[in-house]
Amino acid sequence: MSVKFSNPRGTADILPSEIPLWNLLENTSRVLFQRYGYQEIRTPLFEDTFLFKRSLGETAEVVNKQLLGLVSGRAEAGNENGKEAPAFSLRPEGTASVVRAYNQYDMGREEFLSKLFYIGPMFRGERPQKGRLRQFHQIGAEAIGRGADHPLLDAEMIVLATHILKVLGLKDFKVYINSLGTSQDKARFALWLREKLKDKILSLNEECRVQYERNVFRLLDSKDPDCQAMIRELNIAGEHLSSGGAQYFREVCSALDAAGVPYEIAPRLVRGLDYYTHTVFEITSSGLGSQDAIGAGGRYNGLIEQLGGGDRRQSGLLGAIGFALGMERVMLALASQTQLSLPAVATDVFVVCGQEELEPQVFGLVNELRMAGVGAQMDFGRGRPLKKQFEQADRQSAKFVIIYGTDEASRSMVGLKDMSTREQRSVSRDSVVDEVQRLCLKN
Repeated sequence: MSVKFSNPRGTADILPSEIPLWNLLENTSRVLFQRYGYQEIRTPLFEDTFLFKRSLGETAEVVNKQLLGLVSGRAEAGNENGKEAPAFSLRPEGTASVVRAYNQYDMGREEFLSKLFYIGPMFRGERPQKGRLRQFHQIGAEAIGRGADHPLLDAEMIVLATHILKVLGLKDFKVYINSLGTSQDKARFALWLREKLKDKILSLNEECRVQYERNVFRLLDSKDPDCQAMIRELNIAGEHLSSGGAQYFREVCSALDAAGVPYEIAPRLVRGLDYYTHTVFEITSSGLGSQDAIGAGGRYNGLIEQLGGGDRRQSGLLGAIGFALGMERVMLALASQTQLSLPAVATDVFVVCGQEELEPQVFGLVNELRMAGVGAQMDFGRGRPLKKQFEQADRQSAKFVIIYGTDEASRSMVGLKDMSTREQRSVSRDSVVDEVQRLCLKN
């Protein structure tokens, strides 16, 4: 009895017809990353579970509810509680892995500023819905090092992210920014929030009360309507920022103004990961409904040292900032604004075989064309009629068709047909590869 399988819930197959759009997004990003001086890095799909717990924070939702652990019969060394836990987990985001690699290979020893980018799948165990999958893909960038602690680099990250979206043709996206200030500013902000909410928190559900105790910032982006109503009553306007934190944020905004990037300051924007300090930002698209975020990022000074990096003899922390764009969400946003028209993958030349016994010779001709840099195809339906082979050439959008039958073989000739004009002429077998090369270059 045969069994028909489907892809796991929360994942999606990327079919050949969809690949051109994926390639467009990846290739556009690679070109721009290179222009801005970023180099590609590729890290494993899974890491030590405690890397994510330490970097993202024990209170982060992605750690508490969404990590996809790999089954292991042992607890990984470093589990402070000594409890059994998955030794490894699939990566839920890219920053922790990039920082781990930066530290492991001591990139800061040689580089004043390391500018890195990545493209690949991420994994979170959340309830699947449109635009939110358990396996999803991100394009991201990280700038790390002694030269990374500068407000202009915050602005560059935002400019780079929006530049990618503009080149892709996405319209009507918005950039929201905020500042959490220094780590001291952030701590002061947390105390202020707790003081303002302490008399109201008991009226909220248990999850909100737990967030109040563990990480009060989670209340700012809570989806609970009662919590949101309570937060809207607060006058959050950056009073927690020290003079240094406020000046840093003003410099970021001035740089974005100079670059001509529109933005809106969103005082309640904090992002969902615990490592952020100073600038945080989010990019949204109106075409995605309530789940409208297509990218986000921020500064995370201190994370490098927290994960074992940096030179303890030097004063001050290494700077770091990054962003990530959700590839599926960007493509949904593009699709929502217009009917995308991507060019079909066209075959340069399709070789039609007139007789079954000539198929080995046709195969040899196809191979010659490919070795000469020409995209060439043939029909593999043994002895199929010419009409069916021409239909196959049309389906593959072939620019030219070469006809090789008994008559052509006896004269050491081939028929060469231009599929755009439907004009056909005879060409010698010995010169047809050079002729097709010339025509393809011309077109």
